Amino acid sequence: MNNSPVIATIDLSIGYTTKKEVCPVAKGLNLQLNAGKLISLVGANGIGKSTLLRTLCGIQKPLEGKVHLNGKAIETYEALDLAQQLSLVLTDKIPPSNLSVFELIALGRQPYTNWLGRLSADDLKQVEHAMELTDIQHLADKKHYEISDGQLQKVLIARALAQDTPLIILDEPTTHLDLLHKVSVFKLLKNLSEKTQKCIIFSTHDIDLAIQLSDDMIVMTPEMVVQDQPCNLISQGVFNRLFINENILFDAEKGRFMVR
Repeated sequence: MNNSPVIATIDLSIGYTTKKEVCPVAKGLNLQLNAGKLISLVGANGIGKSTLLRTLCGIQKPLEGKVHLNGKAIETYEALDLAQQLSLVLTDKIPPSNLSVFELIALGRQPYTNWLGRLSADDLKQVEHAMELTDIQHLADKKHYEISDGQLQKVLIARALAQDTPLIILDEPTTHLDLLHKVSVFKLLKNLSEKTQKCIIFSTHDIDLAIQLSDDMIVMTPEMVVQDQPCNLISQGVFNRLFINENILFDAEKGRFMVR
């Protein structure tokens, strides 16, 4: 069995450049994301979570260091090859269209279809399997605008599954969802990482839920970026440094944040 990480960073520095200066967000990151793991990325607003995700998937160039995807530098992948290695689930609104749920999920097969975009028997099988894994077969014929936000999030996850990549990256997948649907999406991602052995990383503000359901967490603070199992992060006091505010404290015994 291949135990090498799906994605690894080597002395990675992330940030952005302006005409006048280089603006680093985080430096010296050595992260490892493994197959079959659900990994959450947490930190305060504006700390750089989206910058890190964009760098991990090759959208944004690192300031220094490397990102390796399945042992190969991410910038050496052609666009089509990269689309067969990682899939993205973003919070952007879906452009107006008349697509059904089935058709929306089938878009995940684009990296594999011929120039006419026709779906093969294998493509159809992958779409059906993705709907089974996310338990949304009953929505197949509905238009995407006819379903709830929680259902749509599952559809977008199914589209990423249909793309059949070893890595799935999600940016704030539970934004705008109520608690019931947040829990549903978190548990779905956890089950999918175990069933499919894909590496799934997602950013979230729902830190208490992430602590309960993640295999690993990447925590970004102004001073550091650390990756570990939630129990180890709790014992190391990492969550105490997440928010510098006298009204919020982390209760290590209960494993969640409390308001003073």
